[in-house]
Amino acid sequence: MTLPRKSQIPPHQKYDKPMPFIMGFFLFAGLTVSTCALANTAKTPKKPKIWSGSAAFGYSSVTGTYPSLSLNGKDWIRWQYHRWENRTRLSYNYTAASTAVYANRLVLQNQTRYYFKPKVHYVFGDIRYDRNPFDGYYYHLAEIIGEGNVIHLNKTMSLDYQGGVGAQEDQPIGLKYQSNPAARLAVEYEWHLTRHATFREKVTALLSTANNNTYESVTSVQTRLYGPLSLQMSYTATYNELPVISYYKKLNTITTADLMYKF
Repeated sequence: MTLPRKSQIPPHQKYDKPMPFIMGFFLFAGLTVSTCALANTAKTPKKPKIWSGSAAFGYSSVTGTYPSLSLNGKDWIRWQYHRWENRTRLSYNYTAASTAVYANRLVLQNQTRYYFKPKVHYVFGDIRYDRNPFDGYYYHLAEIIGEGNVIHLNKTMSLDYQGGVGAQEDQPIGLKYQSNPAARLAVEYEWHLTRHATFREKVTALLSTANNNTYESVTSVQTRLYGPLSLQMSYTATYNELPVISYYKKLNTITTADLMYKF
């Protein structure tokens, strides 16, 4: 395969940068975690695992607008106390060959949940920021509130589904900034194959009144290697209903193999 000398992505244009929203993301995540953490001072439970998370780094193979090989990183952290839970996730993929960049994907997401019934019924607030010009847009931002349920199918399988409404903001390449009402549906299936191996499948649909819908499927298998170290294989497929622009593909995929450290 021969890669083009230069990326065909047009140079950065003047567009509405989502800096306030990125700052708002970190502010929202920080305030949520700190506010909940202050609640711990009132009454300290008997050694619960309040904080947990992971950091991963590995190899990835990208197909779509520009097929390529690259390195990637994924991190997430979770805070839970009584009926409150907060999940923050960061994912970054970058590939460059010579002077051209062929992949530059950043995903920031924060979701806060309040469970009416522990680990079963909950309401949530979710904010997600995507930056990936190779999917046809400079950035994509979604703010959603809604409710969800967790169904325990048996001792090893569970189903987490949620739905909500909110707003979608994005800057498609070659088009004007857009802001429209949106709805989000998500289903996550988890199966503990063994004590140390887990299979997960998550499907998400972000539906916009502007018909600029986004669908994402994430399939992963994770197995424990030794102590806090695990190996995770994952496949992410993203489909964006954007206007066809010559060399842009609506379907893009990322296949990764990560060495993960849990804490």
